Amino acid sequence: MWNERYKAEHYIYGTEPNDFLAAHVDRIPAGGRVLCLADGEGRNGVFLARRGFQVTSVDLSEVGLDKARRLADSHGVSLTLVHADLADFPLGVNAWEGIVSIFCHLPSAIRAPLYASLPASLTPEGMFLLEAYSPAQLPRDTGGPKDPDMLLTADTLRREL
Repeated sequence: MWNERYKAEHYIYGTEPNDFLAAHVDRIPAGGRVLCLADGEGRNGVFLARRGFQVTSVDLSEVGLDKARRLADSHGVSLTLVHADLADFPLGVNAWEGIVSIFCHLPSAIRAPLYASLPASLTPEGMFLLEAYSPAQLPRDTGGPKDPDMLLTADTLRREL
């Protein structure tokens, strides 16, 4: 699905970072190692790399990662690009000063174990930045997944993290 979506010549979500990430990037310890979950075409990873972070972008789409590489090259920065399924991607322990999840909607069967490993994967000063749709998005019909299992509530986050 994502390879098909990203095969367009243009960048589907543009090349500028997500607004929430741009507004909160200073919460991540400067120059630290940052993992971008489902980074797609790399706009967020490149933004972070341009700010001096050591970025690893993980995505299921090889096409998206290829575009991320091109975007990074055009800005003179580098990303570590990892083609992986988050269902079995090891986050490591004490490995990241930041983990960024921008509209990375996963089924609970994948999300719950991933999120359960997330706190241990952050350094003591590490920060998890998340922007996601909640079930309140469904009646708006303006984007995001239509499957309620992929939408987040504060209670879901407390339980899974």
